[in-house]
Amino acid sequence: GDSLLVVFWARGVKVPQVVDDGEGAVLQLYVRSGIGGYEKGRVSNFYDAKKLTEEWQRYYVKTGPLAHDFPVGKLQLEGMIGHKAQTVEIGGLAWMAFPKGSALQHMPSPSWTYEGRAPDAPWRAEAAQRIEQHRKGTVQVVVRGKGGEAAAGVPVAIRMRKHAFRFGVAVSVPAFHGTQVDRLPMGTNDVAMYRRISAACFNSVTLENALKWHVMDGRRREHWAQAKACLAHYAEQGIALRGHVMIWPSFFRTPARLRPQVEQDPALLERTLLDHLAELGEQFGSWVTDWDVTNETKVNRDFMDHLGPSSMLAWYRAARQAAPAAKLTLNETNFGPPGGMELGSFPTNLLSDACRGWVDYLVQHEAPLDLLGDQAHGGRVGLSFNGKTGPEGLWEQFDYLVARYGKKLQYTELDVNIGGSSDRAQRLYQADVLRDSMIIAFAHPAFEAITQWGFWAGSHYAPAAALWAEDWTIHPHGQAYLDLVFRDWWTDLDLTTDPHGRVAFRGFFGDYEVSAGGVAQPLRLAEAEHTWAMEAP
Repeated sequence: GDSLLVVFWARGVKVPQVVDDGEGAVLQLYVRSGIGGYEKGRVSNFYDAKKLTEEWQRYYVKTGPLAHDFPVGKLQLEGMIGHKAQTVEIGGLAWMAFPKGSALQHMPSPSWTYEGRAPDAPWRAEAAQRIEQHRKGTVQVVVRGKGGEAAAGVPVAIRMRKHAFRFGVAVSVPAFHGTQVDRLPMGTNDVAMYRRISAACFNSVTLENALKWHVMDGRRREHWAQAKACLAHYAEQGIALRGHVMIWPSFFRTPARLRPQVEQDPALLERTLLDHLAELGEQFGSWVTDWDVTNETKVNRDFMDHLGPSSMLAWYRAARQAAPAAKLTLNETNFGPPGGMELGSFPTNLLSDACRGWVDYLVQHEAPLDLLGDQAHGGRVGLSFNGKTGPEGLWEQFDYLVARYGKKLQYTELDVNIGGSSDRAQRLYQADVLRDSMIIAFAHPAFEAITQWGFWAGSHYAPAAALWAEDWTIHPHGQAYLDLVFRDWWTDLDLTTDPHGRVAFRGFFGDYEVSAGGVAQPLRLAEAEHTWAMEAP
């Protein structure tokens, strides 16, 4: 029942970078424990990174009410400072425990806001214009009678059925089957709700862990059968399927049975990786339409260190052979700043302004790369880039990425975690961050998809980030998502034909059902202007 508050002071300075990321020092601190069943041990918000200045400033890390008792030595403050070459100083650190019933609203906290959060912020009007231009088309429907004559005065119902833009979600195969053992036990109703909401509220699905090499390798045939049953369920409902992930280039993410051998034998590692890619294509290629070929290469570099940078080219070429019809994505922790996909584990001796990292390297060597994926954990609502800030800075960055690489973009693992799930101010902030992250991306023509990393607190690595609570009540940010996708960006109309038998409307790109005179026909809106004829009795 206690809630924890950790107070500390910090300052930091980065050292000169080979390719500058445009920002200062960063410190990522969170409360961690090896007991209590917390996903990855994260008791507080893992993604609450502190952007430091060269002057001492006070910062806070806090938790909600704890669900467990912790013996001495079983809670720790864990820090990450390896985001870049930097010097970080921390001092004045204090732990405070507030007992159950304390007025937590008075607990010190950061200001829950960001540039552009206001409802009348100028960027919102520009976003609306961009969405109108890039995400909608004009349709003229011509209704004729059986003799070909214009059918005037006929009621026409326009009903949208599915977006062309992919609004996706990660699903857990164990939760889908109701067999999860490391998260909330599931009843029959939980399984039914999990399947229903994931299919009704999203048009794209990613298997959260089931296709990761170190996961799928154990009890292979059983795991494959469960994953395929899950994929088939969604495919039968016309839902797009993403594959995550082909190569996570770390020995830590390698099946335990293979690790000792491949660590010592680069040739064996190379053959094993290519065989793994071929096997994924053979087993799952008939379902998956978009693969994350590599994952987090900014911080996972074991395989490239052993095999050299050309190994990544080989993986993408092998992925194209294994899945010739699928789009191939480089999945990273973020896009920036200023072009963060350019930074990270790429060999320093090969860095230059002409080749700023892995994406440049892949593009210059004509690797079959279709999409750049930003995981977007924590949301994306602003960036300082090329003299612009806030949402406009993000748009400027997206323009830069498209101009430099010529690739489409997507968010692959969007979620917005918070440290105090019972703090209403944080919940409202969470809803605004999710909403605005989606608006900013949807308003840019290079984006093809937004995938959220889970949706139900009963099966989520960060329960406070889930759209639905364990009892299936929806959180404010879940409602914000539904309001955008199925209200603000949805087209349902009732019209009447003019004397020439025509109706015209603007709608969001996607699949529709058009009904006139008791006849219903499907319509796919995929172009800026479209004329379509139908016959009504």
